[in-house]
Amino acid sequence: MRHRAAVFVLDNDKVLLFHRLKDGNEYYAVPGGGVEADETPEEAATRELKEETSLDVVLGEKIGELEEDGNRQYFYIARSWNGTPMLGGPEAERNSPDNSYRLEWIPCEKLGEINLRDDIAALLLTYMETVREIPGKIG
Repeated sequence: MRHRAAVFVLDNDKVLLFHRLKDGNEYYAVPGGGVEADETPEEAATRELKEETSLDVVLGEKIGELEEDGNRQYFYIARSWNGTPMLGGPEAERNSPDNSYRLEWIPCEKLGEINLRDDIAALLLTYMETVREIPGKIG
């Protein structure tokens, strides 16, 4: 069983995602990674985001969990972040034409048009609709 923690980093109505090209498959993924035995999902989310994107983040709320084949994924919103997104960590080391990682700001209105898992896109879109309905709400 492997657990994963991921962070939605928002800049106005755009979200930072990995644009992946691997073995001829093109898709998008939320920055994040495995939860180590000695850390909480929140700690993993913060660590993985820093490793993969070079961003310092203050986590906001957990907006959902998804489970598949006994593996649980935790999704958080970045309350605030600092830095310039730049590929780092193992993703930078593995980055190649056949296994590419590109950080991209994607307009949230386009989430239905890219190859991002529907259930993951729905988590973010539901959160954004909820925030718009609550005056003064911050992640």
